[in-house]
Amino acid sequence: MTPQFQKVAQITMAALIVIAFVVFATGCAEYSAFKSGVGDHGAAVADEVVDTNLWALCNAAPVGSINRRFKTEEERQAYRGICPANVLP
Repeated sequence: MTPQFQKVAQITMAALIVIAFVVFATGCAEYSAFKSGVGDHGAAVADEVVDTNLWALCNAAPVGSINRRFKTEEERQAYRGICPANVLP
């Protein structure tokens, strides 16, 4: 190997290391942003699911179904706590 070729090889290797580091560093930043975005969207979806289920429990369920499910006074109190506008007999 000639000294000139060794010098070019060293410079090329150093450049590749710098490029690899930059790609790795920016890739991690993008992954973190991606993960944060997914987390925020996931939380919003979970909140919507809870809201939908509460609406269905409090507004869409038939009275007979609610009466069959919430039989004891303790269960009825729990239902009233979740759905205060609805009155169980």
